[in-house]
Amino acid sequence: MNLPARIQKIGLDLETIVFHLNECDFEFEHRDEVFPGPEENAAESIARIEREVGALPLALKLFWLQVGSIDLCGFHPEWEGCEYPDPLVIWPPSFAVNELEDFLADKKNRLATNFPYVVPVAPDAYHKADVSGGMFYNITVPATADDPPLNDEWHKTTFLNHIDIAIRFGGFPGLAHSPNHTWHILK
Repeated sequence: MNLPARIQKIGLDLETIVFHLNECDFEFEHRDEVFPGPEENAAESIARIEREVGALPLALKLFWLQVGSIDLCGFHPEWEGCEYPDPLVIWPPSFAVNELEDFLADKKNRLATNFPYVVPVAPDAYHKADVSGGMFYNITVPATADDPPLNDEWHKTTFLNHIDIAIRFGGFPGLAHSPNHTWHILK
């Protein structure tokens, strides 16, 4: 399947997951950020990042332009058995622009301490559960692959494979670590 078609399928799968979570009365933490669609200025944000630090991976650009962002953080009062479900979150390009501005404001020091600009993709599994964790999931730029490695993510996989794993687990890849959970989303 070509990359644009794969992104389109991912978008449809995520729409289905959000529909089923709503049907199950899942309580989203950030209702307005669940599945808002592409940001109005996504193309301009992409162009700015690429102008300042280099090429973004095609998979991320297509995701931002076709799907937008997603935030499945939340809970269901009756679902138990998984302390860190690692809900799927893909931040919109505005998050990457904010990180770019922070980087540019302190570029000399950040490069001197080996802390280059990376595209923030999502908080880590612990931060999603409001527990202090590690580095956010991120992508190195300039991109060297259409579907790049997703840095600091516990599966050690690529950006799109991370999303595919999340889809396989109903939006919550952390459920793989908790075989006795009562999360009905997988059904």
